[in-house]
Amino acid sequence: MRSPHRTHRRSTTIVAAVLATVAVIALATTGCTNDDELTEAADALPPAGVQLDRAKVRGSEATLDRIVEETMAATGVPGVQVGVVHDGQVVFAKGYGVAEAGTDRPVTPETVFQLASVSKPIGATAVAAVVGRGDLAWDQPVVTELPDFQLSSEYVTQNVTVADLYSHRSGLPGDTGGNDLETIGYDQASIIPRLRELPLAPFRATYSYSNFGLTVGGLAAAAAYGAPFAQMAQEVLFGPAGMTSTSFSHDEFAQRTDTARLHVLRDGVFTTGFERNADAQAPAGGASSNVVDLNRWMLLQLAGGELDGQQIVDAEALAETKRSHINQDPAAEVDRPITGYGLGWNLNQSIVEPSLVEWSHSGAFTVGTGTAHSMYPELDLGVVVLTNAQPTGAAEAIIATYVDTLLHGEPSADWTSLYGGSFSPLLSPPPLERPAAPVPARDASAYVGTYANAYFGDVVVRSGAEGLEMVMGPGGATVFRLEPYDGDQFSFTDLPEIQRSTGLMSFTVPDGASVASDLVLEESLLFGPVNPEATWRVIPRTG
Repeated sequence: MRSPHRTHRRSTTIVAAVLATVAVIALATTGCTNDDELTEAADALPPAGVQLDRAKVRGSEATLDRIVEETMAATGVPGVQVGVVHDGQVVFAKGYGVAEAGTDRPVTPETVFQLASVSKPIGATAVAAVVGRGDLAWDQPVVTELPDFQLSSEYVTQNVTVADLYSHRSGLPGDTGGNDLETIGYDQASIIPRLRELPLAPFRATYSYSNFGLTVGGLAAAAAYGAPFAQMAQEVLFGPAGMTSTSFSHDEFAQRTDTARLHVLRDGVFTTGFERNADAQAPAGGASSNVVDLNRWMLLQLAGGELDGQQIVDAEALAETKRSHINQDPAAEVDRPITGYGLGWNLNQSIVEPSLVEWSHSGAFTVGTGTAHSMYPELDLGVVVLTNAQPTGAAEAIIATYVDTLLHGEPSADWTSLYGGSFSPLLSPPPLERPAAPVPARDASAYVGTYANAYFGDVVVRSGAEGLEMVMGPGGATVFRLEPYDGDQFSFTDLPEIQRSTGLMSFTVPDGASVASDLVLEESLLFGPVNPEATWRVIPRTG
């Protein structure tokens, strides 16, 4: 019998954590090694005396073009959109490259991209509009609107607020917390009730980036408003703000004719092949838009909810989203950069000019989207970058290089290399090291059967044409082929969009028994790293 949570020869990168700390790039919790270099680069910058006049920004188009083209050449990203606003006006809305690799269909400013987690601050803006109407309060417990909602702690269930969920301080685990269920085929109505099976970290004392926790906050706002979330956002934000190409509905995105395809890296080249319907976590990751609309959204943010002379979102309700509600990265050192999270927003010192406040967020779908935006309220400046490829750091690097050049005349660091180095462990995980002398697996009859728990539901292990298979999700929606690794341990490909993405699972066969008593999802990009407290990943045999 094997220990279900033993340490293996490979560390994993957690997909959800890609976006968790985009202050100095969103990867501090993934084991990346470049964070110190990024911080040192920021520390080396000259002190502020920052001036940014209108003429300098409006005269920067050639600089922006060069930065985008160099970043695209370095990363291979097929298509990019960039939007820039300054001093209450739109400066640039530009497209570069192609919307689909292998075609000549260009990215224009109107091409609609999937936004991934840039959806969070956009959705928070819509919730702020509902708060401003008086339909909801940020500090309102969600059970007042969603009475059936439950977490594993009754106290947290009764007290967790919309603000708690939008600031990732509910205690829900961020490395899974429903992402795994969505990937294996469950819909929103099936995922939300299963969150009660997850143990919680200390309430309001732990930052843990939870897509489905935030989604519950959005659903509470929609219930208070009296319409589905996508309709609510359209009526309180997108319609009034003239954001005609923005939606939280995947069906609406799919019906548009000018959209960016998703691209994944295959042997060094970005290619199409995957789709992503994020309706299950729409408030957290399901928006689609273009830089024409997002420029209008950034103008509204920088003007305290006002746009074209109209107060679209209540100023105080919107301001609450930009107040830090939790420290993302508590540390003993007093000279560490401040890394706070508001309500759907990263709130930090700018990496290119630490004297400046930066409101930002990044978005990433491993199946082919990388997005980012940054706003600098003291400069009345906003920049958004959308790309149609797996997250390479290109979006963040374009923003950093451009703003750094605006402020200091030239970039103070090679931001493309630094951000790329932080993202590369996600797209290029090291191959799984095989044991030199593996113990043979038992006969398949020891493992075949049905396993189940309240979180994952039924998991069927069966003999397939090429060996054992692990079948998960509603109606057996997802099939993992199991390959013998070492004794009762097996490996499997967990995220097919990422080359060499290999997970480990094992069966527990009690001493003297002939069949396994449970299976354990040990470590993978999909199900999370080795974690002795991840009891929901131990799935007992039921038949």
